[in-house]
Amino acid sequence: GDVYKRQLWELTMIQQQNFGGSLVGTPTRLAREFGMSGLLRGMSTCIGREALFTMAMLGVCPFVQNQLVQNLGMERNLALGAGALSSALFAATVTHPLDTIKTCMQGDMTRSKFGTVSETYQTIVQEAGAGGLFKGLGWRVTLISTTFFLVNKLKTVVAPVMFPQPHEVE
Repeated sequence: GDVYKRQLWELTMIQQQNFGGSLVGTPTRLAREFGMSGLLRGMSTCIGREALFTMAMLGVCPFVQNQLVQNLGMERNLALGAGALSSALFAATVTHPLDTIKTCMQGDMTRSKFGTVSETYQTIVQEAGAGGLFKGLGWRVTLISTTFFLVNKLKTVVAPVMFPQPHEVE
């Protein structure tokens, strides 16, 4: 459910940037012009991106943080910063081509230039080389590392309040 909502939100935003329209009117227009399947354009790359992103944010980042604390004696927040940056670098690099392909596909609903996932990949590489799949990577690493740091920090603050340890009954 959440991936579909995110994908639909991004599709709507990309289409609004290209053609204008409202938050409700844009997906309605897309469904009318391209059918309900049009609302799923780029979904496979979105699922891949979100799976890898989530793995890095909730798995790799805290793992790196704990390793730095336990093995190097690093202070927890500094280790979290290093974990967030290294896991964001990994996540952004691995997912950026998927996001680039998805964005191109969602911007070209008529498929005049960008068809399937593999056709879109080939078009990007033919026009810009492999580097075309990574345009904007630096900004993405910055955004993702900030997100990873904040989510993992907030998790350590909020979780004990939301899920307190059960007390033993005397």
